[in-house]
Amino acid sequence: MRTSLKAALLAATLLLPLSACKDERAETAPPAPVAITADAIGHYCGMNLADHPGPKGQVLVKGQERPVWLSSVRDTFAFTMLPEETKDVRAIYVTDVGKAADPQKPDLSVWVEARKAWYVLNSRQRGGMGEAEPFPFADEAAARAFAAANGGTVKRFAEVKEDEILTPPTPSEDHIAHTEAMDHSGENGGGQGGHSGHGGGQ
Repeated sequence: MRTSLKAALLAATLLLPLSACKDERAETAPPAPVAITADAIGHYCGMNLADHPGPKGQVLVKGQERPVWLSSVRDTFAFTMLPEETKDVRAIYVTDVGKAADPQKPDLSVWVEARKAWYVLNSRQRGGMGEAEPFPFADEAAARAFAAANGGTVKRFAEVKEDEILTPPTPSEDHIAHTEAMDHSGENGGGQGGHSGHGGGQ
């Protein structure tokens, strides 16, 4: 009897830490993403998420039932970087555009935990407000294929720098400057090329 009692007590002692670990994992497991509702309003723009094309974000904060909705992935990054925003974050989700035929119209029911995603920065694709947008992917291969087709750099969440999010180049100005440079180059090159061609013909 004593041996059986000792064995039972030993088993109970060994099982207690395992039970505690399970409870701890259950408490620390991130909550699931929340489905976008018709009244989901962007934290910074104050507009309905449905009014913006492109991928979205949501931040689940401890003690709050409703997520902080973000109209873009850039806004989602900004929320985690700005000192005035809460740091008591339980989970961050962004739209996975990996399976979307059009990155401007992704399936808004498909989410990936932001810190596990792969991002393509500085691609030719723009966000819903016409600004530079990090496009998120759950799959690395999909991210690299997108970068190969649209340009840009593939990064992980922790590799994205604040200046890439908070002070990115203005897309319109950057595009205009690039276009004007190309136009001038074409005009100069075209004129010189034309004269050279005529000279060669003579």
